[in-house]
Amino acid sequence: MKGIEIPKPQGGIRLLGIPTVKDRLVQQAILEILTPMYDKTFSDNSYGFRFKRSAHQALAKACQNVKDGYTIIVDIVLAKFFDEVNHHRLIWMLGTRIGDKRVLRLINLFLKTGIFLEGMESQRIKGTPQGRSLKPLIIQYCT
Repeated sequence: MKGIEIPKPQGGIRLLGIPTVKDRLVQQAILEILTPMYDKTFSDNSYGFRFKRSAHQALAKACQNVKDGYTIIVDIVLAKFFDEVNHHRLIWMLGTRIGDKRVLRLINLFLKTGIFLEGMESQRIKGTPQGRSLKPLIIQYCT
């Protein structure tokens, strides 16, 4: 996987992982099979990286909540979230819902895939770079 660092608007950098075509295809296939099965188990108030949901819908829901009398709206952004994902814990959490060991093995391989950045390969022991097709699934299982 090729890595690229891009600047963040408020300073700092974000590591993006650019998967190979084969990796992207397999990850997308996994996502398309698992999403319909498990999307219904996530909170109805969750809009981030959800199929057929958007930031505009989240904002509309927040506005409706205010009209309904709610006075507190919570929007959480976890800094460095993807840099700190624990591979073992994530695979264990996924294993509580995904019974197919082959799928779990594939996801584990994707998590551990090295990244080529500035001519050098680095192996990942934790975290996952942004830019992967499985990102929505990982987010929903970790939060």
